[in-house]
Amino acid sequence: MKIAIITDQHFGARKNSKLFHDYFLKFYDEVFFPTLEKEGITTIVDMGDTFDNRTGINFAALAWAKDNYYDRLQKMGVKVHTIVGNHTAYYKNTNTINAVDLLLREYDNVEVYSAPEEVKLDKLKVLLYPGLIKKMKQILLRLLKRQLASARWGTLSSKDLELIDRSSWSMVWSAHYLRSSVMSSPVTITLDQQMVKSHT
Repeated sequence: MKIAIITDQHFGARKNSKLFHDYFLKFYDEVFFPTLEKEGITTIVDMGDTFDNRTGINFAALAWAKDNYYDRLQKMGVKVHTIVGNHTAYYKNTNTINAVDLLLREYDNVEVYSAPEEVKLDKLKVLLYPGLIKKMKQILLRLLKRQLASARWGTLSSKDLELIDRSSWSMVWSAHYLRSSVMSSPVTITLDQQMVKSHT
């Protein structure tokens, strides 16, 4: 099974900038969707910050996202596992009210994760974790200690990563990890839709 991973799309960024959306569309038309079709990929993990503004939505940006991304994925039969990011959670102390859950309910192919959860994708057991608030860190740490998941994808800060024993991990995939730091195991970070490998 092949899985596509995407993160930090920030639909509606820079006051619904046409320049940003044109860039996204070029990526979707020339790289993303052709790759899904060519590789037969039917599962996507979206690691957060799908929309840009956590307190509201630009209706033109929402229509654009549905027309150019979500409708296309639904027609292709692609399942989207979406993690709540800090830009999509309305409050800073809870993820229960969030943009992806409220705006995408019409899509039966979109599953939203607002708390850490172990999920089976075909034969691969993964741990998906959203932007962490204090009361969820204990849930995540408990799941990590069980070491049942083969892969871990989500949103962690460098401080969060330092709290976790990663000695058995070969790779970490995390959105929003915006600065490098010295760590004891290889780390793969995502930044501005590019993959940057940091082996320290």
